[in-house]
Amino acid sequence: MRRTVLMFLSLGALTVAACSSSNDSPGPNDPGSTRPPADLTILSLSDDAPPLYQSTVTFWAVKGQDREGRIYFQDPQGRQGEEYMRLRVDAGALLARPDGSTIAVGDSVEITLTVVDPTKTLFQLAPEGVHFSGDRPAELKIRYGECGDDLNRDGHVDSGDDQVESELGIWRQATVNDPFVRLGTARVEELREVEAELTSFSRYAIAY
Repeated sequence: MRRTVLMFLSLGALTVAACSSSNDSPGPNDPGSTRPPADLTILSLSDDAPPLYQSTVTFWAVKGQDREGRIYFQDPQGRQGEEYMRLRVDAGALLARPDGSTIAVGDSVEITLTVVDPTKTLFQLAPEGVHFSGDRPAELKIRYGECGDDLNRDGHVDSGDDQVESELGIWRQATVNDPFVRLGTARVEELREVEAELTSFSRYAIAY
């Protein structure tokens, strides 16, 4: 079902592109649009958000097997609580190592998920340079429920926060200080979650 939502989103983006002039640049929130870091607001966690249960998770992705890694918040007892982010690597997703060599069935790659800043929805995925199939990309899901309702941090919960939520997306930054690039993003309101498909790794953020 969630894959269908992402596919629908991608097809919608392609339809818009096909109907536009080849000279048109993407809108500020369209997939492929870019912004310098100073012009992008990364969504921050609320002051009363629980601490992280862990800030880094490592797992082995294996060609031919479904694997995933997750990062969680703590519950009130300091144990594993609500899910924060998840990276799913399906059996057919792994394509090539950073050196360009093909990943065969049964081969594995160690993948690391890191929260770059515990106060913001900013993450680093590694190893950089690993490639995933365009037909079966890796799936990144990030929940923003612990960001609270005052999303723009102006001290009020109002229509401005609704506008921010409607503009939220997952943005990719190749390296620190590089511009951010907007990815095709699906937002699941009932879960307060955003989802995107990845064909490689770098830094990612929920932003507007």
